[in-house]
Amino acid sequence: MRTKITNNSLEKNARQIAVRILTRVEKDSAYANLLLRDYLSELEDGRDRRFITSLVNGVLKNKLLLDYALRRHLTKPMSALPFEVRAVLRVGAFQILFLTKIPVAAAINEAVNLCKNIKHAGCHRYSALVNSVLRRTAESGWNFAWPDKNKQPWRYLAVRYSHPEWLVKRWQKRWGTEETEQLLKANNEPSPTIIRVNTLKTSREELIAKLESLNLKGTVIPRLPEAIRMEGFGGLEELPLFKEGFFTVQDESSQLVAHILGVRLGQRVLDACSAPGGKATHLAQLMENKGEIIAVDIYPQKLELVEQLAGRLGISIIRTVESDARKLEGIEGKFDRVLVDAPCSGLGVIRRRADLRWQKREDEIEKLPELQMEILLQAASFVADEGELVYSTCTTEPEENFEVIKAFRRLRPEFKPVDLTPLLPFAISAERDVSQLRKGVWQILPHLHDMDGFFIAKLKKER
Repeated sequence: MRTKITNNSLEKNARQIAVRILTRVEKDSAYANLLLRDYLSELEDGRDRRFITSLVNGVLKNKLLLDYALRRHLTKPMSALPFEVRAVLRVGAFQILFLTKIPVAAAINEAVNLCKNIKHAGCHRYSALVNSVLRRTAESGWNFAWPDKNKQPWRYLAVRYSHPEWLVKRWQKRWGTEETEQLLKANNEPSPTIIRVNTLKTSREELIAKLESLNLKGTVIPRLPEAIRMEGFGGLEELPLFKEGFFTVQDESSQLVAHILGVRLGQRVLDACSAPGGKATHLAQLMENKGEIIAVDIYPQKLELVEQLAGRLGISIIRTVESDARKLEGIEGKFDRVLVDAPCSGLGVIRRRADLRWQKREDEIEKLPELQMEILLQAASFVADEGELVYSTCTTEPEENFEVIKAFRRLRPEFKPVDLTPLLPFAISAERDVSQLRKGVWQILPHLHDMDGFFIAKLKKER
């Protein structure tokens, strides 16, 4: 549900908007990306848009570190403060510690004024505390003791790179301290904006030229034929080129799924978990809008997103079906290709969704494989003989990925792995990757591949 913002209620103060968004994220578990979209759509000044985005994502990506720095100057825990005051302190500390172009005095004064203007829960009474704590934070800067990296490496990594300790411990156990640190660093890097050219309407070269005519810079990504990296521009959805369906936003690893599924013109394709439609519409492009794609989702409002995207891109071969993917009721016949982009923990897209790291719990990972297996088994029953099935997730966790595929193959031995190396639109040389790809699976990791974390597996049903 979109947040309704009126011109009367919206105060064009970038820091105030950032505090409002961060408060909603922590207090109501709201999604930061949706709140940013709603608030930024009301702003015309690109500098304000970029500053707000920087503050929100910067605080969310560094929240544990900021709290660690702030706590040394507090006589009570952060949890004892009103949500709004916590957000004000974190925004102030982020500017002091990370944004060197902003004068320290300005960051502190604006934080104090913000606190004074927030009447909810008596926040204005904390202005003196905010002033004192931020001044001390500025005085000490980065001169503080970190957790002992040798005695408690997981604690050090969790604080230094602001990830939950339970997640750091999982990754450290799997990959070791050094590689875990590389992944944590990658998750804290700014996430690039990648768009997918709608090849039904234009070519990549033509779209780049159209963008350049608007003084926008798009850079070709050689490893994917439809991918363009956008440089330093937000608000893509407001561009006429977007509204007219010349492109859509989709990360590289997500674009890879359609290429690996390997669809052909005229085929019948089932997308069992289709919303919001990025992969289904990509498949339609690769099929040149010839054939049939059945796009399934359990929620009608999400299917509306699929239909809207298909309509904007000029795609006519997608038919949506409302159904639980564990049952796939209302689906008839067999399919040449089936895609299961399963519900998952989403831990592969932390660099893009900074709030996810604080919203996920370890027990979710234990529960998800059962759901994923139910969906995969049901979808597999619709694969035609000699047909092919792709299972994908946007997570890094083996319980949701490798282990699901292993268990599935034990139950359905007629499904054999497909070598992925000839299906990739680019060459892979790293031994670890090649070994996986030849076995029909691939775990994409941000620090190794400079893409969102993704898992892709492909299987062929033998007669």
